[in-house]
Amino acid sequence: MKFFNKNSDYKKYIIRTIRVVSLLLCMYLFLNILFFDTYSIATYLSQKNRLDRMKTSNAKLIEHNSQLEIEIEKLRNDSNYIESIARRNFTMVKPGETIFIFRQE
Repeated sequence: MKFFNKNSDYKKYIIRTIRVVSLLLCMYLFLNILFFDTYSIATYLSQKNRLDRMKTSNAKLIEHNSQLEIEIEKLRNDSNYIESIARRNFTMVKPGETIFIFRQE
């Protein structure tokens, strides 16, 4: 331990030590909150990125749902639309029609 000649030197030493310890403690707390805490900046940025991706996905799903609602409405009310689906997807024909199938080369 250091020997002090004057009482004022000892007080200055104690004050300096308290300042250094306080600064180190503040730095530790700041870095802990910034990087390692539950509510850290890293967690916030990660959750913000996830939220943005979810919003984008949600917007796509809403658009897809509206398209499906339109198709449901067509299937309920438009007999020509149902006929076109039956012809295209199930190769159905009306009585008396002839189907020509062409090979694609």
